[in-house]
Amino acid sequence: MTKIKTPTTVKNEIRTAVFETMRVALATAYGAENVFRIGDTEVAVKVGNAPSGEPIYATFAPTVKDYTNRTTNTKTIKAFDLTAEVAAYERKVAERDTKAAKAAEEKAAKVEADKARREANAKAKAEHVKAKADTLTEFKNRWQKMSNAKVEP
Repeated sequence: MTKIKTPTTVKNEIRTAVFETMRVALATAYGAENVFRIGDTEVAVKVGNAPSGEPIYATFAPTVKDYTNRTTNTKTIKAFDLTAEVAAYERKVAERDTKAAKAAEEKAAKVEADKARREANAKAKAEHVKAKADTLTEFKNRWQKMSNAKVEP
């Protein structure tokens, strides 16, 4: 009598097989001395050292997606749809790129407006300084004319 495997059992068996393949691949890429098993189907890999010398680790755990629609006592689980997931990711990337482009455009406009405002302020300040200097010169000239004028008693 053949025992029928549940979807969870099938996924667990596949996860174990993929985990072993992943562990061997990571050991080949980073060296067996840098790959550490930290769970039934999770590994930590030493990928380098921080500038201060502490080791940096990345963890990996395969996730096996559902291959069929099924219902449990508490929820309904839909089969993994690769096409929908790829499309959703591409939309997300496009939205992120559009948002980044819009932010860059707004920043460029703000920089341009700030530059124009600074130039206008500098021009106004220069005009004010010139007007003040002209007024002072005019006052000095009038004062000098008055000082040079002869007063008759």
